[in-house]
Amino acid sequence: MSFCSDVKDELAMTKTSKCCEPSLAYGFLLFSRSFSFKRISMQTANLIMAQFFKRLMSRVFGADVELCSGGDKKTTYRATVNSEADRLKILAILSDDEGRGGINREMFSRDCCTAAFVRGAFLACGNISNPETEYRVDFSVKDRQLAEQFSEILLENSIKANISKRGNGFVVYIKKNETIGDLLTFMGASKISLEMLETAVLKSVKNNINRAGNCDSGNISKTVEASIKQRTAIEYFLNKGILESLPVELQSAAKLRLDNPNASLKELCKISTTPITVSGLNHRLSRIIDLYNNAKK
Repeated sequence: MSFCSDVKDELAMTKTSKCCEPSLAYGFLLFSRSFSFKRISMQTANLIMAQFFKRLMSRVFGADVELCSGGDKKTTYRATVNSEADRLKILAILSDDEGRGGINREMFSRDCCTAAFVRGAFLACGNISNPETEYRVDFSVKDRQLAEQFSEILLENSIKANISKRGNGFVVYIKKNETIGDLLTFMGASKISLEMLETAVLKSVKNNINRAGNCDSGNISKTVEASIKQRTAIEYFLNKGILESLPVELQSAAKLRLDNPNASLKELCKISTTPITVSGLNHRLSRIIDLYNNAKK
């Protein structure tokens, strides 16, 4: 079972009040595969969705829906209103009396009904990626007018979505995890929304730990590399018997490094018996390396 199927299953089980059921059905129909006098049908790979569509059409419109399945590699289910009389009745209830086309807002005058309409749209044409891998919600829409009107409805409810062309249709999509969480809550999938929030928090914590770990690893590597260069130079002067000819402050820095080969500059400054800053100690050790490089030429 995919994450998207889990979301749709929760939305299908969300209790819908009598006043909101027509709006839910309208969203489901308007964004389904076919919604016209000639054909009303929806197609899905989710049997629960097909059965839910059948029950919804029966409850709201008293319409009979035929279920059938097919497909060689992957089973798909088609739910179809075969009766011409049922299709005419559904269109008469849902159509805009003024013939303006697009979304008939008279079908959802209340906020709860608007949420039901959006829920129906998602059940019909929505897809959501698993938040473990990606944050994205898509609504596959037939034409630009419908996409723009639907996007406006979402925005009116503080859910900002974008629109892009895809094939012969359009996609209304959301990629911000906070906005996706708001959408899920608005549609009624509060359980999934909370789970997604927990996933986002865990991902953030893991990313911070990984970044800190990578930073620590980088700092450790730099410390080790610098220590090797410093000790190589110091041991050269020590083996040549000329370390004591260096200035006193350089001798002190050299002894500090030899006695503590794995310590960082900050740690060396804390160990030092005489007060010294990190930049000061780094300058002295760098002078030793410069003298070494000149001596090796």
